[in-house]
Amino acid sequence: PSHPPSRPRFATSRSQQYTLLSDAAASDRQRSVNMSLATARKWGALSIFILQNAGVILIMRYSRVMPGAPYSSRVAVLAQELVKLPICTLFFALESGGLLAGARALMEDLKHNKSEWLQLGIPALLYTLQNNCLFIGLTNLEAAIAHVTYQAKILFTAVFSICLLGKKLGHVQWLGLLMLVLGVICVQGLMDKLMAYLMRPDPAAQPSPSPLSPMLPLHSGHRAKKGGGHRMLLEDLSEGEEYVPEAPFARMLAEATAGSSIVGVSAMLTAALCTSFASVFFEKMLKSSRKPSLWLRNIQLATYSGGIAVVTVLAEEDPLRATEGWLHGFTAVTWGVVGMNVLGGLLVAVTIKYADNIIRGFAQAVAIIFGAVGSYFLFGFHFTGSFLMGVVCVILAILLYGGAIDPIEMCCAPTSRPFELGKGGDDEVALMISASARESERASIKEAGSE
Repeated sequence: PSHPPSRPRFATSRSQQYTLLSDAAASDRQRSVNMSLATARKWGALSIFILQNAGVILIMRYSRVMPGAPYSSRVAVLAQELVKLPICTLFFALESGGLLAGARALMEDLKHNKSEWLQLGIPALLYTLQNNCLFIGLTNLEAAIAHVTYQAKILFTAVFSICLLGKKLGHVQWLGLLMLVLGVICVQGLMDKLMAYLMRPDPAAQPSPSPLSPMLPLHSGHRAKKGGGHRMLLEDLSEGEEYVPEAPFARMLAEATAGSSIVGVSAMLTAALCTSFASVFFEKMLKSSRKPSLWLRNIQLATYSGGIAVVTVLAEEDPLRATEGWLHGFTAVTWGVVGMNVLGGLLVAVTIKYADNIIRGFAQAVAIIFGAVGSYFLFGFHFTGSFLMGVVCVILAILLYGGAIDPIEMCCAPTSRPFELGKGGDDEVALMISASARESERASIKEAGSE
């Protein structure tokens, strides 16, 4: 029997062709809108991440040096945990389908996973210690120096990841860690001191002063006055004031600030050590066989941290607390510090969802630059060669460790592979492939119609 001629793969009627084309165009528009929304969410989250990382350091520093009665940093840590707990509870309730459903899920988790609740006491204790150390460090260090020093957490996180998670690092990541150590050392001003020591004048070449030569005139002396950001402003002495030689005063100033600098650097490194171990320990629990909600984990941490913060507040000797209350010295700036720290804790979940390590590395590098510029304008911080060298080293370390740049590929095969788009890269490549397939489909429809 004769078979009818085979019909083309696609419908040949003009109305069906128009329908297929319009559907494809509508699908393209919807995909384009979805991509735009995803991109807007990603960069919006990263912009807030940059502002929070730079802003929290600046506002914490300002709250410690601004005029007025000082506030208790331990009470501030307690306040941020008390604010964070209801916010995380609300998000967990929305995720669970309501307040009652969230409360039941919370009680069920506490009933069946008591060991995990006990284990979370370790990172909670470390996070509380970290928050207190940050206040101590920013009381004794410039905001820019404290911010860069705090990036030592990358080194500590790498070490703990190797020990606890069995993570293996590549050569480029080890190079990034080496650059990080060099940068943290440089921002402490050690390179400036080394250069000053190497370029000091030879005492033998200096002419010895005559025993009959008079002292410097009275009006050429200087008086030191402490300014914003612990700078020393020099003003000419007026008539009748006692002359203070500059060299002995400089030595006294160095000795007076050395102790606070040591305390500040030690506090920032301790904070970096605590947050590194706590984050790796927390990551190990999140990667366990049971994967609970991230908001549930935040509720657990906030509950523990709040209890520990209460103990630290009660152990603190504060005579003003009995007369003026626990919130003595709290101002709008102090509550801004609390809000910025709470925002930082909530941003963790958002940045993990919408950005990969490479883009977060770029965001951290930009936050360091913003923090340094903010310190210059707010506190009159003066950039030195050693500080700028340290900032460059730390930014390179962040980009190297996160995989944003690879010197081997840049030198050997700069065009060997396209730029990776991160977590959303596979989706965008798939969209490009599907768009190409749709173009081929349209061409086939037109060819079938012309036949």
